Amino acid sequence: MYGIVTYMKTIQKEFTGTLSEVLVKTTYQTSVTKPDDTDCANPVGYGCGFIINYKNTLFFVTADHIVHFGDYDKNKRTGVDYVVSIYNNVKPKENPLSTVVTPLGGFYYMERFNILKPKGLPELIDVSVCIMKERHFQYPFLTDEVHFPGLTIKAGESKFIFNEEHLTVPDTNTNYFIYGKIKYQMKGIRLYKKDTIKEKLKYIEKPDDYYLFNAPTKIQHYDDWAGLSGSPVISETGSCVGVLCSVNVGTKSIFVMPIDMVKMFMDIALQQELLNANSAN
Repeated sequence: MYGIVTYMKTIQKEFTGTLSEVLVKTTYQTSVTKPDDTDCANPVGYGCGFIINYKNTLFFVTADHIVHFGDYDKNKRTGVDYVVSIYNNVKPKENPLSTVVTPLGGFYYMERFNILKPKGLPELIDVSVCIMKERHFQYPFLTDEVHFPGLTIKAGESKFIFNEEHLTVPDTNTNYFIYGKIKYQMKGIRLYKKDTIKEKLKYIEKPDDYYLFNAPTKIQHYDDWAGLSGSPVISETGSCVGVLCSVNVGTKSIFVMPIDMVKMFMDIALQQELLNANSAN
């Protein structure tokens, strides 16, 4: 077993390499499968996420509509938790054409009631966090091969983790970036996808619970962004300001869950874990 202790030892206080390398290595690709798909073999969707070392606890962070996309179709909690699995990019010896995936579970998520509308449906908050356990670290999390102009990342390099000092708030003078994979397509037994970096995003304002960013040009096609939900939004200096939640096609608008909201969720999760441990004693 690889183990959480081994993985914790790989955490770097400062990222090395170019910004593109930081983007690739801090973003983890995920697949989404139905709860009854015990082998996680038939994805119904794809997304992204990232790991934060927060108060000496490792959290996996993603958009809540990745974990509960049925809830967002109906705009209410359905009680169905889809299974989110991280691609380890480790090739098993018995089947080198496949890759190991690590299923997660026990995501914390929230909704908010409007006390002025007591009969109204609660508002879903589009972020989920999972406290990672020993069982999640049987295999390391590695890169696959990525090619961009002037950048090649080889398969098998170690992924990065955000520490608390990497978490910050955005400003209007800085460029922001998102990395991920889009246009997933199964061809036979092989899964094909396209790497993309969204560059020079600008923070505009925080009109409500979400940050509003603008892309350099209008967003023309949803397929150019599908699969990026849950990605960290990263500054040109490598800091994380939030979680990508949604975009509006036909506009420049990108909506991002602030990292301060994520930190609040992580604090709630830690408190709940402590309560669970105390009640079990």
